[in-house]
Amino acid sequence: RKRDAATLLPIIQRHIAAGTVVHSDEWRAYCQVSRLPNIASHSTVNHSITFVDPVTGTHTQNIESYWAKAKAKLKKMKGCHAHQLPSYLDEFMWRERHGRSRVQALTNITRDIAQQYPVP
Repeated sequence: RKRDAATLLPIIQRHIAAGTVVHSDEWRAYCQVSRLPNIASHSTVNHSITFVDPVTGTHTQNIESYWAKAKAKLKKMKGCHAHQLPSYLDEFMWRERHGRSRVQALTNITRDIAQQYPVP
């Protein structure tokens, strides 16, 4: 519920890998992101002026679009319990990348399992 820097920066730090490149808007809570360990760089875009920075090309359109799709999927499902949200998001992301149709999902999960557990 709290979205200030004191709340968000520790969460961001816990969930980023070394060498992470962060793109964000210029919301005040994000102004210290570049000081976090593991951050390779932090580029911003000023949404009150534009949605894509004309100099750097920085934008947040991909994540905004992805999150909108995830929320639409959850809305279609009529929500979920809070403890199930991480697994629903995991499945959503996997399906977006590997199996948008049921046939694609079955083909790809079967292939992935076969690669992980080859028959001797």
